[in-house]
Amino acid sequence: MEKGLREHRISVGLEIGDISRKTGIAPRYLNAIEKGDFAAVPGDIYVRGYIKEYAKCLSIPFPEALREYETYLHSNGRDGKKAAAETAKTSNFMLKLERLFHHREESETGQGQPCR
Repeated sequence: MEKGLREHRISVGLEIGDISRKTGIAPRYLNAIEKGDFAAVPGDIYVRGYIKEYAKCLSIPFPEALREYETYLHSNGRDGKKAAAETAKTSNFMLKLERLFHHREESETGQGQPCR
């Protein structure tokens, strides 16, 4: 990709807020992606998904938009498979926490409905 996502966005006259409204992605994550600060986005799956939606919004092919992130992974000694495995571990942990809290709510309220 000759131009980065930021340059493409600016060339079509869009602001970060415009992209955020169209994609539902928080502006802080869009800014981080534009700056190449991928560590500021919570997990590989989110980075890839956000880049995909951002690229779609700008009519840029996803593989082209993803190159900068793949370069980042490679330069940091990580590949896509390792990053995906780390994301899966985090997701499994979050599911376990969710189940634990849901079970606790059922026990405390006796109904299985959210507390108000």
